[in-house]
Amino acid sequence: MNLLISLLFAFAAILPTDNEMLDAIRRDPYLAAGNLHPYIAPEETNPKNLDTKAPKGFKPFYFSYYGRHGSRYMSGTYEVIDGIVKALDELSGQGALTEQGEKLRTWMQWTGKQHKDNMGTLTSIGYKEEQGISQRYAKRYRRIFRQRSRRMVVSRSSPILRSALTGTSYIMEMRRHFPKLDFDVKAGDRYYFTRWDDNEAVDRAEENVTDSLIRARFDTVSFMTKFFKDTTVLRKFLNAKGAGVDELQYMLIHILSISKCLDSEADPFECFSEDEIFQYAVVHNARAAAWFLHSKETGVFRDTNAGRPLINEFICRADEAIAGNGICADLRFGHDSGVAPMFSFLHTEGYEQHAPLADTYITWPNYKHIFMACHLAMVFYRNRKGEVLVKLLENEKETTIPAIPSYSGPYYRWEDFKEYCSRRM
Repeated sequence: MNLLISLLFAFAAILPTDNEMLDAIRRDPYLAAGNLHPYIAPEETNPKNLDTKAPKGFKPFYFSYYGRHGSRYMSGTYEVIDGIVKALDELSGQGALTEQGEKLRTWMQWTGKQHKDNMGTLTSIGYKEEQGISQRYAKRYRRIFRQRSRRMVVSRSSPILRSALTGTSYIMEMRRHFPKLDFDVKAGDRYYFTRWDDNEAVDRAEENVTDSLIRARFDTVSFMTKFFKDTTVLRKFLNAKGAGVDELQYMLIHILSISKCLDSEADPFECFSEDEIFQYAVVHNARAAAWFLHSKETGVFRDTNAGRPLINEFICRADEAIAGNGICADLRFGHDSGVAPMFSFLHTEGYEQHAPLADTYITWPNYKHIFMACHLAMVFYRNRKGEVLVKLLENEKETTIPAIPSYSGPYYRWEDFKEYCSRRM
């Protein structure tokens, strides 16, 4: 018996006892929203603690950036939100909602009012996020923006209004710190730099995996009985609408998950249990991984289709700046469909594994990487010999590419970086 107990304890010791995603959700349930969560700025703001000291003799001289727009309202069509609100209103009129169901309906009504005529637009939080990012980089790398021989900042934005306004917010803050800089600002179709191309195999893999996860993880019976008095009435109602209980469960959590971006103290997630939020997070993480990075099921399509052209844009503009064109910063404002594929293409820390989509909540918890205003920044350093180093920042934090030998710490020889990218191109 003692041997058996010892073996059981030994076996338990090697089982995973700490789920990083679940622990994160316990700290902040809205981290389940992943790419719909507001920007998560570094807690540390002192540049001396953020930047690994550059190798002796190297000074920063050029800054290159691609960032997603700031916090926004839900994108897509308002009819989806409005349709769910009307469905809940109809069920309420039939007396089919429990007390919790009525509370859920109230939150959906609130969300519908917030989104009417606002779909896809920046929230006030979105503007503040960009001002904060711009301000912190201005203080952190002021040397770059005070060069007499480099006074030009080039800014390009996708034609989507929230991206253009994000760029405007960033630049206005930058101009406040450096009034002597000149700005070349444009927005338009040609400044997407990368396109969101459809791929049937990727879409099919995403659908198969997420559908499987929902069936395996969603407790639809518990969900129904919590919010609806008569599950038969609910099923009949949903069948008439061509929808399933699991689809309704996912969409309700998904729509309410953006609430933190709306500049409100409201907490619609009070309707959901910890387990319901966690299971949603697992499914949404798999979906985001299929959209944004390489995986076992989707291959490297997003790396090559979206990440590669953006990295090539970075390289071309950097070579021009290094040669001497008077530009101290190239800024680009776009979407998460560009940010994540760049990191995925480069295989930076956290992006190295080609995991199954169902496991990405463990190997690539998206709340750590992709949220509103997420971005990639490259900071370039040069010494008197003309040697150039580059450092990569993911959301203001230094990151590394394990596959490239570094010059020192997170600093890479520019030629080594380009050679690595050329191999991957």
